[in-house]
Amino acid sequence: MSNNTKKQSLLGKTPQKRKAPSKKPQTRVNTAQPATAKTASTKNEVSTKSKKGLFLTLGIIFIVALAFPKPTLLTYKKLGMVSESVYWSGIFGYGTTLFDSHLHPQLDEKRNALYLCADLANPQSCQKYQLMKNNGFISAIASYF
Repeated sequence: MSNNTKKQSLLGKTPQKRKAPSKKPQTRVNTAQPATAKTASTKNEVSTKSKKGLFLTLGIIFIVALAFPKPTLLTYKKLGMVSESVYWSGIFGYGTTLFDSHLHPQLDEKRNALYLCADLANPQSCQKYQLMKNNGFISAIASYF
């Protein structure tokens, strides 16, 4: 038998020792009722928290969409030549841009005029264009893409 145990140990198959039973007393807990009650209340809490988070996120996105200016599609003309450009009014009037021009735009909707200036400091560099249409956000997106 000693040959047999030596062969087993050489092959890596050594007999395993049994662990002694632990001295801690084991308490039985009836988990049937409390577990289902916990999971049901946890699911309700998670669903209400996720709904509140979703509504909060959508509310923030809605407020940001209303607060920030959106691009519009302007149609303007000078000397019989009609042009269309996407115009963004910038944040609080700073950073106004025509997407297809390097000139600095200034929109005057009361007079239906668009002023395009090469230099903002020099008013002599501005040219006046007659504003034909001021289309909305969807038109601007459609023409841009």
